Amino acid sequence: MPRSVALLRGVGGPTALKMPVLREVLASAGLGEVDTLQVAGNVVLDDAGRSPDEAAVIIRRAVREAFGFDLSVIVRTHAELVDSHARNPFAGVPEGRWVQTVFLDSRPAVSLALPDGIPEEAVLDGREVFARYPEGIGGSKLQAGWFEKRLGVTGTARNANTVAKLIALSR
Repeated sequence: MPRSVALLRGVGGPTALKMPVLREVLASAGLGEVDTLQVAGNVVLDDAGRSPDEAAVIIRRAVREAFGFDLSVIVRTHAELVDSHARNPFAGVPEGRWVQTVFLDSRPAVSLALPDGIPEEAVLDGREVFARYPEGIGGSKLQAGWFEKRLGVTGTARNANTVAKLIALSR
């Protein structure tokens, strides 16, 4: 049975989480078998029939109680993750680490307008922003926070390579 993917926003540095402990905490919260990918807040879990929003509330509460961090959580089902990857107009470029999907917690009420004269490309499609960084991500001003401010929603970004791995893990 396909599983769901939880994307925790802002994991790292002062909010670093030990992945073995996170897996144990979330399993104890009733999310079944829990796997993590990398140390960046990528969690694959059994949602036990809960909606993505219900699972996000459980995960956020469990992380806050166990670690003391109130981190935003965005959950997508396996099917939603596959669909978002299929809709990404930049997913086929050779340098997958320079293509990101910004997963949003809700559909924005505004459209996306990019500044003139930048090399980056971005497309808003539903609850995702697909972005391509031809000169690399590090020096770009179009980080997830930039999209959040412009769109008025919470988001967290993952590169195309990570999204592909999460799709494989959540099968």
